Amino acid sequence: MPDLEVRAGGSTSIDITRRGIDKAYGIAKLAGHTGFAFDEMLFIGDRLDPAGNDFPVIRLGVPTIAVNDWHETADYLEDLLGVWEEAAVL
Repeated sequence: MPDLEVRAGGSTSIDITRRGIDKAYGIAKLAGHTGFAFDEMLFIGDRLDPAGNDFPVIRLGVPTIAVNDWHETADYLEDLLGVWEEAAVL
């Protein structure tokens, strides 16, 4: 399958996409549709290592937060949103 890329998506999944279609491609499309610059975004991922499926986002210059699983993602977002709620009250 020369037109496909196969990468470990995490500990329980495999990503199979057309060559060149990765998370960086998706983030670039999102930026184009929303008008947000890469440095205005935040990406949370569990595979930010060079072999990971989240690594292409780092090459774009998007700020990233490394987590181990979805539980850590939820905890991080709860903390982040709590800070925003507190700032809105002040």
